[in-house]
Amino acid sequence: MAARKKKAITFEEGMQALDALVEHLSDGELPLEEAMSLYEEGVALHGQLEEMLARQKRRMETIDPETAEIGTFEEDEHDVS
Repeated sequence: MAARKKKAITFEEGMQALDALVEHLSDGELPLEEAMSLYEEGVALHGQLEEMLARQKRRMETIDPETAEIGTFEEDEHDVS
């Protein structure tokens, strides 16, 4: 069976989903296995959101504040791994 490709989400959708996970976990009424599964999902989602923010930060760094011109972004030039 082929692996399913996850639907791309916006940052805002991701934040709403993460907030919902946190709220659901906070009520303390979940069985341990379900709580662990939701926690893992939250950690993965947090990682995606952090990467989205990092990408936008790198994009902002390519804009020259003096001229408002957008330079070419090369990850190698900015030591991004």
